[in-house]
Amino acid sequence: METVPTDYENIGAVMSNFDHTIEPETEEKLKSGKFYGEYPAWNFHGDVWFDGERFKCMVMRYWAHIETVEASSLEEIMEIASTKWGSD
Repeated sequence: METVPTDYENIGAVMSNFDHTIEPETEEKLKSGKFYGEYPAWNFHGDVWFDGERFKCMVMRYWAHIETVEASSLEEIMEIASTKWGSD
């Protein structure tokens, strides 16, 4: 399973299932360099980044990597993750 590249810088929480928001301009920031952001939720935790072609989200539950999902936008990442692991 694919994980966040080790040379990427964490820019903090960029998405949240608490209020189903994505911080403004996050997609542009992730695309601008070697950055990743956190995606906290009640039933999982994700780290999101852009690999040059698509957005990726490394999904963790109970400190274990369970899957890496990919999509063309962070909104799609949120939809996929919320459907699979809960929208809370």
